[in-house]
Amino acid sequence: MPQLEQVSVFSSLIFWSIVSFALLLFLLKKYAFPPILQMLEERQKKISGDIQNAEAMRAEAEKIKKEFEDQLQTAHDKANTIVQLAHDESRKLQEKTLNETQAKVRQMQKEAEHEIRVARDKLMGEIRQYVSVLTIASTEKILRRTMQDDDKKRLVDESIDEVVRNLEKN
Repeated sequence: MPQLEQVSVFSSLIFWSIVSFALLLFLLKKYAFPPILQMLEERQKKISGDIQNAEAMRAEAEKIKKEFEDQLQTAHDKANTIVQLAHDESRKLQEKTLNETQAKVRQMQKEAEHEIRVARDKLMGEIRQYVSVLTIASTEKILRRTMQDDDKKRLVDESIDEVVRNLEKN
């Protein structure tokens, strides 16, 4: 190795390089390293503080998130309760409307039956009257004689009863 053979020639150079390096190292240690180390320590403290702040903020965010989820669940429960109440109210209203409609239908049916009875009674009265007149006229023609009022009335009633029985059978 030829580089090591020339050490004697550069011995003064090596000495001054070591002295310069030692002086530089001393100056750096005395004047440069303390501010650098202090700055590094401050940076480390700042980073540690930032990490602690981030952890605190994360914990706060988790707490807020949990509170929000609780509030959201409460709101969801309230909404479900409101929907259930509305559903129940709707069902009650539907049942009430159905009952009212059924009552109206029964009332209308009763009224219709009453009107039918009244119309039937009126019709029966008219038929009775028509039949009585017809019976009297036909009986007078057939018998060609005059009848007593009691006989007329009895014959009319019998004829009416017979016609009514025949109508009721049909």
